[in-house]
Amino acid sequence: MGCLLGVSALAAFLPVAIIGRPLHQSNADPTMDHALVGWTCLAIYAMAALTNFHLSFIRPWIHSRWGEGEYKFVSGIPVAHSLFLLVAIVALPSSVIAGILMLLLLGLDTGAAHWVAITAAFEFRSKGL
Repeated sequence: MGCLLGVSALAAFLPVAIIGRPLHQSNADPTMDHALVGWTCLAIYAMAALTNFHLSFIRPWIHSRWGEGEYKFVSGIPVAHSLFLLVAIVALPSSVIAGILMLLLLGLDTGAAHWVAITAAFEFRSKGL
């Protein structure tokens, strides 16, 4: 139960951190090194998020259209890659485009903390816990 609370806290924190980036970055060091680290971490997170989205929605749809035989579910990348998004939130300079990109990727990422929290909540609700 403690792990679920930690994941739920991370799920609630990430969107708030993305939206509140301009507030906590007003005195941040805008050096090129920080921006490079931020964009690199965001690119790594984007690859993981798009891989998770592909494995959850696109791959099953393609298999249902053209696949033959039994479909085998493939698990995506788990919650740990959300740490790359957290580093990108802190390292990137304040930018509306980066913020929108982060929120979009977070919404598509079926392996992120908010999807884990939603899935766990539905699981607990269906079992009546």
